[in-house]
Amino acid sequence: MSMTFAQGRRMAIPVSITALALCLYVSAPTLADNTMYRGGSGLAGAYAEKVSLPLVLDWRYTTSYAPYNTSSPAVVGDTAYFAGGNRIYAVNTDSGALRWRFPQDQPLSTLIASSPAVVNDMVYFGGLDGKLYALHADSGRQAWAFDTRSTIGSSPTIVDGNIYFGSGDGKLWAIDAKTGEVGSAWKGGVKSSDEITGAPAVANGFVYALSLDQVLHAIGSATGKERWQQRLPASVLNKSPVAVGDYVFVANGSNIHCFTGRSGVLKWVQNLNSDVSVTPAISDEGIFLVTNDGRVRSYETRTGRPRWKVEPKLDFDVIAPPTLSGSTLLIGTTQGAVYAIDTKSGAIKWTYRLAPSSNNTETIAQTASVAAAPVVSNGTVYVVADDGLAAFRADAIDSTSPVISDTEPDMGIVINGAPPIHFEAKIIDEGSGVDADSIKIMLDGVGLPKRPEGHDNDDKPGYKYDVHDGIVEYDTPAPLGASTVVPLGDGKHTFTVAVSDWKGNIATKSWSFTVDNSITRRYTRKRDLRAAQNRNQGGQGGSGYQSGGSSGQGGRGSSGQGGQGGRGSSGQGGRGGRGGQGGRGGG
Repeated sequence: MSMTFAQGRRMAIPVSITALALCLYVSAPTLADNTMYRGGSGLAGAYAEKVSLPLVLDWRYTTSYAPYNTSSPAVVGDTAYFAGGNRIYAVNTDSGALRWRFPQDQPLSTLIASSPAVVNDMVYFGGLDGKLYALHADSGRQAWAFDTRSTIGSSPTIVDGNIYFGSGDGKLWAIDAKTGEVGSAWKGGVKSSDEITGAPAVANGFVYALSLDQVLHAIGSATGKERWQQRLPASVLNKSPVAVGDYVFVANGSNIHCFTGRSGVLKWVQNLNSDVSVTPAISDEGIFLVTNDGRVRSYETRTGRPRWKVEPKLDFDVIAPPTLSGSTLLIGTTQGAVYAIDTKSGAIKWTYRLAPSSNNTETIAQTASVAAAPVVSNGTVYVVADDGLAAFRADAIDSTSPVISDTEPDMGIVINGAPPIHFEAKIIDEGSGVDADSIKIMLDGVGLPKRPEGHDNDDKPGYKYDVHDGIVEYDTPAPLGASTVVPLGDGKHTFTVAVSDWKGNIATKSWSFTVDNSITRRYTRKRDLRAAQNRNQGGQGGSGYQSGGSSGQGGRGSSGQGGQGGRGSSGQGGRGGRGGQGGRGGG
């Protein structure tokens, strides 16, 4: 079964979209057309359309769970086409409603690792069974399939009626988009020295492709003859060449190489201090990439010199190529995070975290990673995650505040006030996302500072917010060495968390507890109780406190008889999110 849910009807007044022409310092590249991988034959990942921020989740179509789905969507008119595991889906761009899926009955016996391309009312994609499929875009009926007798992980690039793609046996192919027949100059495919990795870029009469033995190949598109090649010094795994204007750019290891497209002459090379994670996005403004240390970096297209003074650091690993939309860089990450970064300054302007929504009843997904490059079309940002397609718009309505739950310590509990007393709460927002910079916490009306980031500051006072699980937590300061211990005073105390989403909807939650320093009961985090109980094969949860002894061992047995811990049950039940929007069946 598959489903969609709508985040809300859009505003009556549309946000105007400004089309910006991206012109390189050499000949102007073809603007992204949304119909094929990376926005066009050069694989630049740059869209002229500028999206407004912040974005709001408009709708989501849920498929069966397919971890690390690298297939980006293609958008034509009012239909978005995308792959999920072993099926291709076509959904309405306004609502996410299913138009068709292929196959309609049983799924393919192979995974789809390539992105679909849509040209002249046909949908093309490759499968790991080695076949390039051609479907009718209006119905999803298969027209033909071309069998390479190998595997296909390369997304198809279509130029002048020819489909170019690579196969696992090291061959490059050019076949007729109408008939599925191999071009006369490409009979049997053009053999390279190793497996083709990534999609081929097509520009200036050349087909540029990377083989796993670290060679960049330039093949004449009309002749099928290799015109030049360049061996690169480091790995090109999961990378594609990028052709922009008269130049070809290749990320390999910790390097970026720029070659002249016609002759293969090296123009410049930039050596970084960390390996490049994915294929860069490139426009006339610059080259934008992510390295394995989590840094987002930008370099001048002409010279390769760095552009930003401060390079933002992401909280999650990046396995999806970034996407440019006007002056905004969009990046999807593992564990479902999406970032919007200003291309001029490198400042992070918006973040969102996709929660898992898979309808696979056999397993409960813990995360929904984004391994496919986002696509921009008609004011909408489309993001494929492990469990389907999400659509974000700036004009989608978000009038619901974030949800604050799973608070600790329990409301009304009576405990000893000796430090550290642990406070925490979970914050989620399925509309425009949690604005982490807006978080404020107070103890008895007094604001508490945020702890400086970094493991070196773990012992410093202040609250911290963990973007991985949405938990904000604070411990009353405890002495680090021999010193006087001052407990929290007797009586009622109130802890407050306030937070805003990116649309300005504010949520505030307060809960109270009582300190009685004449008792020995100490508060212990529920997660610590659960971990201890699991080690000792105790109960399924805990009351949130334990009594007796300095180490609290005396209370573990009795507390182990309690119910399931709050965070776990809330995490599985909270996905209904914004009003339990209805879903459509599909499968």
